Amino acid sequence: MLRAFARRVVDAGIDPSVEVDSLNIIRLEESPAKLEAVITEQQSLAERDESIQALLASIYLRADRAADFARYLGSRDFEVTVKLLELFGARRSDRICEIGGGPGFLAWALVQSGFLHVELLEPSDYFNTGTGYLKTRPDAAGMVIHRDLADWHAASAPFDVVVTKNCIHHFKNLSQSAAAIRQKMRKDGLWFSFREWFADSPSELYTLIATHPFCQRYGLYEWPYPAHHYVEAIEIAGFKLAAVVPSGYANNCLSCFAEEPFSATERVEMAEMERVLKASPSRTVSSFWAEVDAGRRKGRFARRYTRAQMMLFRRIEI
Repeated sequence: MLRAFARRVVDAGIDPSVEVDSLNIIRLEESPAKLEAVITEQQSLAERDESIQALLASIYLRADRAADFARYLGSRDFEVTVKLLELFGARRSDRICEIGGGPGFLAWALVQSGFLHVELLEPSDYFNTGTGYLKTRPDAAGMVIHRDLADWHAASAPFDVVVTKNCIHHFKNLSQSAAAIRQKMRKDGLWFSFREWFADSPSELYTLIATHPFCQRYGLYEWPYPAHHYVEAIEIAGFKLAAVVPSGYANNCLSCFAEEPFSATERVEMAEMERVLKASPSRTVSSFWAEVDAGRRKGRFARRYTRAQMMLFRRIEI
C-alpha cells in the first residue's frame, strides 16, 4: 500500500546501487501485524523527522487519525474520486464495496458524502493500518465492515460497484481474486481500480522494490506489474476494461499526494478528458493498448495510459 514513495523509474537502467541477486524476495510477507508495527514505529520517528512526517501524511497514516480522516475527506484525491464515480454512473443509492481498504478512510468518506450503502472488506483490524480506528468513530457505527473473506463471499446481495485503491498488486493470484470479486457483483457491475503499482521491465521492477521505504527494510510484500498484466489477468476472469484515466489528469492527484489547487489550464484539460471519458471511453482503452503495443515493438514508449491513475472494469456475461 505504500508504493507512492518508491522512487520513480523512467529509464531502462537499474539503479547501480541495487544488488538484484541479494534482494529479499522469497521472505517478503503480507503481514498485517508487521505493517502495523512498522507504521507505529514510523509515527514515533516522525516526531523528530520531517521526511517521515511527510511520508505518513501522504498516505494518511499519521498518529492523529482523526485529522487524517478529515484531511482525506477534503482532499483533491477524494474530490476527483467522487467525480469519476458519478461520471461513470455510480449512484448514491448503489451498493458499493471497497476491497482491501486498510484504515477505511475512502469507504468512510463515501458515507460522509452521502453514499447510502457502503461496505468495506478489510481483514486487518489493527488500529492504524486496519479498521481499528474506524470502528471507534460514532459516524462509522452504521458501516458494514467485513474481516472474513469467506463470510463476505457467502453473503447473498451483489454489489453494483467495487472500489480498490492501491490494492490489486497485493493479490497473490490476480485472476483468482478477480473471479471471486466478479461473483459478488451484479450484471454490468463496475470495478473502479485506483492507484496501482507499475513496472515495465526487470530493471524497473527490482529498482522499485529495492527503493520502496518498507519492502526491503522490513520485509513487507510489495510487487509491481506491467499495466497490461493487471488488465489481462482481470479480463480473463470475466471483466472488460471500459475506461482508463491516464497519468497527467487532475495534476496526478489520484496517483500521488498532490493537494495544489488546479490551475485554469489544468481545469480545461480535466474537462476535456472528462468529456472523452463520458462520451467515448473506448478511446482511452484504445490509447492504452496502443501504448502497450508500442512498448512491445519499440521498448520505449509514452507512459500515460499504461501508468493509469484509474482503470475501470465492467463485469461481463460469460
